[in-house]
Amino acid sequence: MTESLSPTSLVLPLPVEAWVERRDNDILIHWTPDEPLLDVYAGTAPDAIGGEPLPVTIDAAGKQAAIAALPGASRVFYALDFGHRRLVTAERTLHLSGGVNFRDVGGYRTADGRAVRWGQIYRAGSLAELSDDDLAALGVLGLRLVCDLRSADELARQADRLPPGASHTHQPIAGEVGRLRRVVALYRKRHRLQELLEQIYRLMLDQNGPVFAGVLRLAADPANRPLVIHCTAGKDRTGLAVALLLLALGVPEETVVADYTLSNHAFAVLAGRMRPEMARLYSFGFNEAQLRPLLLAEARTLRNALADLRRRYGSLDWYFQRAGLGDDTLDALRAELLTGQWVSQ
Repeated sequence: MTESLSPTSLVLPLPVEAWVERRDNDILIHWTPDEPLLDVYAGTAPDAIGGEPLPVTIDAAGKQAAIAALPGASRVFYALDFGHRRLVTAERTLHLSGGVNFRDVGGYRTADGRAVRWGQIYRAGSLAELSDDDLAALGVLGLRLVCDLRSADELARQADRLPPGASHTHQPIAGEVGRLRRVVALYRKRHRLQELLEQIYRLMLDQNGPVFAGVLRLAADPANRPLVIHCTAGKDRTGLAVALLLLALGVPEETVVADYTLSNHAFAVLAGRMRPEMARLYSFGFNEAQLRPLLLAEARTLRNALADLRRRYGSLDWYFQRAGLGDDTLDALRAELLTGQWVSQ
């Protein structure tokens, strides 16, 4: 049962060719290509990597390199030099003291072999509790737009803290069936919350096609990037928005679903922040274990939502067309956000 699963056990491995892992003050870089790594370079932007190669320790298998973390750098991108080509990678999750579930969606390969540009689109939970140090770190990223998917009530209770140079746009995702009806539905299906969550996803997709289309239009405009898309937890509303964006770029569903499950790494923080909201439901006879599935990002939730979307709309392209998203915007989105996975020397 879901209640017995640990959140991290629900995280699917990302089908990527290189990834970065932080271990205390060290950085571990992993890669899958069967080619000898010559050097590793670093920079604070994916298109500004150079200088002298970093001192690295490569393991015996030739698939992992240990590097000392660069002092004072809030965000580092690495280029793995395999001789005639380079592979760019970075830490996917940003380590923020007051932020939660703040991730870069760059580096994912598309079906035609290109990749999503690093450092352009971020996804996150609430930005209301960002510390001053967090704001300074995000300011270094050059964020231009914060795309807030929360309701007007959520925004009124906890306004975003914006990094310097960033503007805010409110793009609320509706999923309204009335507060009382939601509680009644929860109670009636308290032993089938997975089914209820999938119904909520279906409702959000049906009610918010033009809103999701608007988010993709914002992402296609270089004047808005880098941008961050967020809601309260960064899991459901943000999960759907980012899934639609990545699918529109041509990223395979397998990768999109794996990215969705990464929110489980933030489960403990999300559960703590959502506890006051969940506590309101205890008076209706719920307990924490029963409500726990609502905080998990299970692969089947997104898979079933996307399968249902295709079943009812015929295809993702038709869903976008019905939402008012034209081919010109999709073409611009791909032209702006996709690059070659490998950078030739």
